[in-house]
Amino acid sequence: MQGYSHANHDGTREAVEKFEELVHRNKESYFDVSQIESIFDFYNEQNMTDKATSVLQMGLRQHPDSTALQLKYSTLLLEQHQDEESLKILNYLKLVETNNSEVFLNLGIIYTRWHKRELALEYYTSAIKFADGEELESFIFEIGFNLNLDDYNLEARKLLAKYQPRYPNNENMLFELAYAHDKLDEIEQGIAVYNKLLDLNPYLENAWYNMGILLSKQEKFQQAIEAYNITIALAPDLSEAYFNKANSLAQIGEYAEALSAYAEYMSYSFPSPLTYYYMGDCHENLGNYDLASRFYKLAIDNDPENTDALLSLGRTSYHVQDYPTSVAAFEKALHIDPDSADAWLSLGKAYKKMNKPSEAKRCLKKALLTEDQDTYSWIEMFQFMEENEKNFNATAFLKRVLSKDHTNGALHYLAAVIYNKNNNNEDALKHLVIARQLLPNDLEIVLNEYPSLVSMPKIAEYLNSI
Repeated sequence: MQGYSHANHDGTREAVEKFEELVHRNKESYFDVSQIESIFDFYNEQNMTDKATSVLQMGLRQHPDSTALQLKYSTLLLEQHQDEESLKILNYLKLVETNNSEVFLNLGIIYTRWHKRELALEYYTSAIKFADGEELESFIFEIGFNLNLDDYNLEARKLLAKYQPRYPNNENMLFELAYAHDKLDEIEQGIAVYNKLLDLNPYLENAWYNMGILLSKQEKFQQAIEAYNITIALAPDLSEAYFNKANSLAQIGEYAEALSAYAEYMSYSFPSPLTYYYMGDCHENLGNYDLASRFYKLAIDNDPENTDALLSLGRTSYHVQDYPTSVAAFEKALHIDPDSADAWLSLGKAYKKMNKPSEAKRCLKKALLTEDQDTYSWIEMFQFMEENEKNFNATAFLKRVLSKDHTNGALHYLAAVIYNKNNNNEDALKHLVIARQLLPNDLEIVLNEYPSLVSMPKIAEYLNSI
């Protein structure tokens, strides 16, 4: 066997040298089909596509009826995404090579790309039917890969799950199966497959990295961080592992560690606006508002349409009493997204701090017109009216707005606040109960703004009973 292998290698080398000499002299000489195949395989394995194409074209001129060369040429065209040209050859070959599994595999790939699901699956079924032992294993992977590539993840998962037990040590097959589970939001099953893969080979950094992503989707951030740490140990220059690790650290409130991970990511990869934004968010959560503003500005410089960064810059500037910068940031955000109730509310508060009541009122009204069931916006408007409107009658104001919408939970919270301030705790409790039924999650907002509500015995008794 060893002698044959050497002889075969020497024969290929001689054929390649002969072919290259002919190309150099711009001449052509006869080669038999097996020589053409050997020369093609040599160039194809070396990714020398132009020479591989050239030798096949010469071979087909000399042996136009060779189905073996036609099949190789159709596969080459397929790899170059010349699907229509490949299909012309394959449509002929399927009539003369009726049991050729590779013909049916290639037809399946073309129809997968063309999103003709039924035809693709029909040809894949034929390919599997006619494939032999070793060929079948590679075909299952190839079919699963192509189905996943064109988002037929359910079909890929069914096929790979069926055959994977037959080939338990095929790492590529396991990767494709885990990918299909991920795309189908079958996270637990995806993690189980990656565990199988890592039992086979614990040094696969891509498996650890993908495991981290799936664990993050399950909000198991501590375990995700461990997976990313192993990834980094195996592949220290895989920048995305640092980035994802930083995101997971931020999710569990480890903002200082997250910043260190983002810095490491930036040492391997050019920072994106998103990186600057996330770093700003970490600094903001640490109370470093000046530093946060600096990173938000970097995000905006690199992506002027980044509304999240603009809103965050407006917020951090507001915290450090830099109201002009805050106003400018919120106005830019509203230019991009004029329907952002949060931006209108925040802009109104900033104008209020700048002693511009008419601008503040305009923005607060706009916030309520955009989102009329926002409890915080109604409280902010009420506080503004109390502070800036002469002869403001809170009860009359309340009755006017409630008459327009009795089902607005935010207005019932506001009613509870106003009646409580007027020592009418019976009506305050009545509206608080209605409000909580309509908007249960907003109770905390009201109690944070008006903790005095809890001091009323009946209201306190009600709140303790919840």
